[in-house]
Amino acid sequence: MVELTYMKNLLQMWKKHHRVYMDYAGATPVSALSEAALIETMITYGNASGIHREGVEAGVVLDRARGMCATVLNAHAYEIYFVSSGTESCNLAVMGTYEGYKKHVVSSKQQEGDTDVLPHIITTVIEHSAVLEPIRNLERAGKVRVTYIPVDASGIVKVQTIRESLTEDTILVSVMYANNEIGTLQPVKEIGRAIEEWKKEHTRTHTAYPYYHIDACQAANYCNLDVVRLRVHLMTVNSSKCYGPKGIALLYKREGVRVEPITYGGGQERQLRSGTEAVPLCYAFGVALREAKELQEREVWRLQLLNDFCRTELTKEIPSITYYGVFDEVKHGKPVKDGEEQPLPRNDAMESHITGRTMKRLPNNINCRVPGISSEEMILRLDALGFAVSHKSACASSETDGSYVIEALGVDKKEALENIRITFGRSTTKKDIERLVEAMKEVGEKYTSRVNG
Repeated sequence: MVELTYMKNLLQMWKKHHRVYMDYAGATPVSALSEAALIETMITYGNASGIHREGVEAGVVLDRARGMCATVLNAHAYEIYFVSSGTESCNLAVMGTYEGYKKHVVSSKQQEGDTDVLPHIITTVIEHSAVLEPIRNLERAGKVRVTYIPVDASGIVKVQTIRESLTEDTILVSVMYANNEIGTLQPVKEIGRAIEEWKKEHTRTHTAYPYYHIDACQAANYCNLDVVRLRVHLMTVNSSKCYGPKGIALLYKREGVRVEPITYGGGQERQLRSGTEAVPLCYAFGVALREAKELQEREVWRLQLLNDFCRTELTKEIPSITYYGVFDEVKHGKPVKDGEEQPLPRNDAMESHITGRTMKRLPNNINCRVPGISSEEMILRLDALGFAVSHKSACASSETDGSYVIEALGVDKKEALENIRITFGRSTTKKDIERLVEAMKEVGEKYTSRVNG
């Protein structure tokens, strides 16, 4: 009996100290390959703008980093611009497009006597604050007119609504690829096609306004980033969301698209983003992005299965649980390619696999609510039990308001204060999920008994 108690205490201590990270949407750990690339290039201390030997060596590494990123995006290397973060990239896309329009179009119209020029921007109500805030800043200043496209109860916009919102004065359409809170995927390819068709009808070239910007920070690990396929003019990708180091991101800008700088200095990054390039970070980012593409198919299968298992178990143990956003249907069997069954990626002891799916949601994302328990309480109680989950965007987690993304789905403010975001990653296992379900059930039961008692 004493021995059994001792073993139980040991198990409890192990559970307490063995933490399980499930906030991969907030930030990913640096992969072993990316870390090795970072360490390898830390000795490259020269300024990449220099013409001496050390500068040239740094420039070569920077070019290799740019080339790796360009390959993943199916872009030209000279269309990749390194910046410090996803937020900076989104700001450059929005503010830079406005400044470019003001410089090249507004001035010429004013010279022709047209003084009533107010450019138009289209975005959605569930965009990340890195997109919404610069747009709102321009709107508050009376510099632009904005159309905010609503989403349906699943968190998805209608392509036709965006198409019908386009006007002669629209300069930018900014839509996120995958939502950072509820994981839903927008029909970004179809939106790109709709914008292109509108331009043809109005006899405008591919690089004429409106530009199409996609925030792809959450999508890099799981979605196709081919900029040609997506018909995109501008795209944001962030290293810290794809197992690369923090402090580095990129903006893809199609050749011929007019974007003006919003910071000024030495004119690095082909005059668009001044500041000495962080060469080791750029290189480690390139390696991480390339690795993410290589692992994409396997990880999508594996994580979707874990997602399905997690929701099944949570629903079984906590019948009152509510989920937000649309989920993909999981079928079981072997994937087929070119008429032949393909080898299956292993997922712990799970033998089921996904076939015939069109993704509507990131495979690693679950956004749910246990009624009556606030987001903060659930997160802190799970944290005490060794689990890291979140509520909304990490950039807005210090705010006391509920999630505006959840509210946009048509639910009340109370629900928006009780949801949590669970996001899996490369190290997540079935055992981790079993422990999470057990912990959430424990928190729910303790909270309910405390309130009722």
